[in-house]
Amino acid sequence: MSSEQPVNTQSTLTEQDLLHWTQARCDHLQAQAKVLVDDYWRQLKSQRQKHNKSESGRIGVRIRCRENQRAFSIEWYRMATLRQNGQTRPIAQYVKKGRGYRYPLGNLLKGEPVWEAELVEELETEFAHIRQQLDQLGKIRDAVQRYCRVIEAVQKQALRE
Repeated sequence: MSSEQPVNTQSTLTEQDLLHWTQARCDHLQAQAKVLVDDYWRQLKSQRQKHNKSESGRIGVRIRCRENQRAFSIEWYRMATLRQNGQTRPIAQYVKKGRGYRYPLGNLLKGEPVWEAELVEELETEFAHIRQQLDQLGKIRDAVQRYCRVIEAVQKQALRE
């Protein structure tokens, strides 16, 4: 007598279900990242009030939405000012992330207050986890989309024969 269960050959999960799931997970990660970014700015503002101007911190972070695939990225930048025509304008000098999921923070945090460096390093660890999950979800989405194109091509070919 066999203890194996019969295999259900008819699945109720569709390719569209998988694509909706990956998008829902991306949306959830974006919401999670937004909470972390908002918390960073809240803490930065609070710490600036406690310290003098020379220890106010100059590192910023933002979420950049990518419309073409409904994805996003989390980016660090250094806040600076530019003097032009007698006026001072704020500018952002974005940091290149490079390969991998983490930003190289060594040079970015050089000369920054200790409280800010600790905050940035702590959040970057969280952001790296989010970036890694986004990467994997993107690979799942891309694989499902490629699979759908192959199935569609096979079906078209079968109709022609």
